[in-house]
Amino acid sequence: MLHHGYAATSVDDICSTAKVTKGSFYHYFESKEAVAIAVLNAFYDEGISRLINGPYVDMSDSKSRLLSFFDHLETIGPELWRDGCLIGNFACEFAESSPVIRRRVAAMFDALVKQLAPLFEPVAKEGEGAAELAEYTLMVIEGAVVMARAHADPSRISSALRILRGTIEARIGATSKEGAKANHRR
Repeated sequence: MLHHGYAATSVDDICSTAKVTKGSFYHYFESKEAVAIAVLNAFYDEGISRLINGPYVDMSDSKSRLLSFFDHLETIGPELWRDGCLIGNFACEFAESSPVIRRRVAAMFDALVKQLAPLFEPVAKEGEGAAELAEYTLMVIEGAVVMARAHADPSRISSALRILRGTIEARIGATSKEGAKANHRR
């Protein structure tokens, strides 16, 4: 489903790849949509595990932790999303045709934002909170994955993450200067 999409992947293809009969398939899954949810959940679980278990986790300084998070993304991104992002693919493929899968994808994106938002607290500004920055990061990743696939060039993922990291670094510098000015005025 990651390589060919849901519509182009038949139950026969799934059974052939898994080396099971259709009867076995339908014993475990009531429908192709049910297997799509299982595949989506597995993709999410593996990806979130890799995402949240980077070296940045144990850093005490919040700004350094955020920058290290971007280093971690740049390191794992090209391999993690080399074949695309099933969550993003399903978001596009099922937006209209399967409310069940669309809601599951939306819930996954919401959970990712909630998981990542605390990292962005050091650079959140009034009117643009940490959750918005976390969501924007996911938007950049999904766009970079699409561009990487379109150009058959996984380095576009790292490139987009480097550019976003530069924006975050500039924000960190700006918040540090704002804090210094506020302390000086006291």
